[in-house]
Amino acid sequence: MRHEVTTYPELLVMRRSKLKVLDFTHDFEQSNWEECSETSPVPFVITHMLEGPEADQLTPNSREQPQCDREPVEIHTDLFLDGLFGFFHLSGFPSYILQRVEKSHGCLRLHCRTLVINQVPFHSLIEILRVLELEAIQELRLHNRSRFCFQSDLIQFFTQVGQMSNLGNLIISDIPWDFPADCFSLLNPLGHLQKLHLIFGCLSGQLHKMLSGLQKPLETLVIIGCRLTENDITYLSQSIHATHLKDLVLCSNNLSETVPGPLEVLLGEVSGTLQHLNLRSCRLKEAQLRAILPALCCCFSLRSLVFFDNVISTSGIMNMLQHLAELKELKRVQYPVPAECVVYLDEYRWENLNRVELARVHTKLQEMLHALQRADMELTNSTSMA
Repeated sequence: MRHEVTTYPELLVMRRSKLKVLDFTHDFEQSNWEECSETSPVPFVITHMLEGPEADQLTPNSREQPQCDREPVEIHTDLFLDGLFGFFHLSGFPSYILQRVEKSHGCLRLHCRTLVINQVPFHSLIEILRVLELEAIQELRLHNRSRFCFQSDLIQFFTQVGQMSNLGNLIISDIPWDFPADCFSLLNPLGHLQKLHLIFGCLSGQLHKMLSGLQKPLETLVIIGCRLTENDITYLSQSIHATHLKDLVLCSNNLSETVPGPLEVLLGEVSGTLQHLNLRSCRLKEAQLRAILPALCCCFSLRSLVFFDNVISTSGIMNMLQHLAELKELKRVQYPVPAECVVYLDEYRWENLNRVELARVHTKLQEMLHALQRADMELTNSTSMA
């Protein structure tokens, strides 16, 4: 088969002249991401369909003007790029596809719907993105723990992200602590962004720089461990996003200073649309949880609520559930381990879990929900999630 392709390259061009799209996304949907990474072998059907004349077979004229003289073929696929300890070397499926596209002189165009990047140095990432059709990317997941990168590389990368005009879901985690928040302004052109996940520690007091330039209100906002301040929550409550959010995750942020005040206001603003709320490990005490309860009870579309790993007693949990039972759409609640069931080491850390007492409390809560005709509400606690 290869001999035929090499001997008669012009026949290959004719045979492929009607080919418009090669779509491999279904293969990735059925596979584990890691199985489609650098270690994946390149299927023969891909090498056969993409194989073209080698450099020594090109005419002198084609060497001088390396341009595609036919309609480009679109390759649709998802990519998982994985590095380790700051080192990155392409191999397997991603390497083959990227090299073929880069050497095709425009005859092949790589449309990557979902791009997952794990520990790839920014300077390498910039080169890879230059090969992709940026406007085709709909989901980008970036995980980068590197503490060593040039600011110029960060600026170039976020400039490229800003060119992903159809990006709908952006996940950024573990970027450098000295990350310049002004880079967020480079994302302003994103007009289709609906879901934003931020999981890193350098956002404190900078949330407005991330969100203020976005053209379209977000539907999902996940902010984990970003050290949000009172000003951040205040900004969010006043932003265009507040009245459109369906999913809001604020876990692992210290929100103890936002109640009473900004957090209650924010919950009031999102009450018309909110379906899922996660306040796990927000250092909220019983009085603060009680203070936000009226706002929570106005979230009539709320389907799931997570507030475990906050300090509250059994009676406090029962009081919250009694009020929340009025929310007919609320089907799942993950509640904290009651204060009576553990021994606290300090204000937030505990040990010596009394599982017998916890089981008794859980049964009591379920019986209460049955009495309130809310047996359809699923209850779990942090020990159930372990």
